[in-house]
Amino acid sequence: MKPITPFERKKAYLLHFYSIYLSMQPEYYTLPLRLDKILKQEESSKCSVAQSVAQHIHLIITTAFGEMQYDEALGCSIWGSDFDNLTSSNRIKEFIKQSLLHSVAKYEPRLQQIRIEVRSMQEELYLSTKGRHIKKKMDITVSGLLTNTRDSFVYNDQFYTGPLSYSGPLSYY
Repeated sequence: MKPITPFERKKAYLLHFYSIYLSMQPEYYTLPLRLDKILKQEESSKCSVAQSVAQHIHLIITTAFGEMQYDEALGCSIWGSDFDNLTSSNRIKEFIKQSLLHSVAKYEPRLQQIRIEVRSMQEELYLSTKGRHIKKKMDITVSGLLTNTRDSFVYNDQFYTGPLSYSGPLSYY
């Protein structure tokens, strides 16, 4: 048997520790979770950390403060401004931006250097049953760096307000 060189030994150690490192990486699951698969102890669909962060941000945006009994501070103020026609559009955008920045910073530790952009515009919608409607559309962009990889992350979503509705599809990259 041929003796192992120091280089080969070092390479073997590195491969060994890299495999341990990979086995310690957390697994992320796609939403919605399939309870039927969990109860049958079947494999659930997995996703990347970026997709998991995007799903979590979507949940934060679509959750009203006080909705989650275990933590009533989880959520976003977009729900509180849904029918507010008296406050200026710029004040509402800034209020939503600050609320979302606080919530994402508090509840999404996998993202750092968080930046939030909120744009609003009037959009004309044609609904087959109700005809033409004008609604306020909110474009929300959350960007930052993924904590573990330092990769850039950008999440975009759109909502119509008055009453609030999701326009999707969400995107992230």
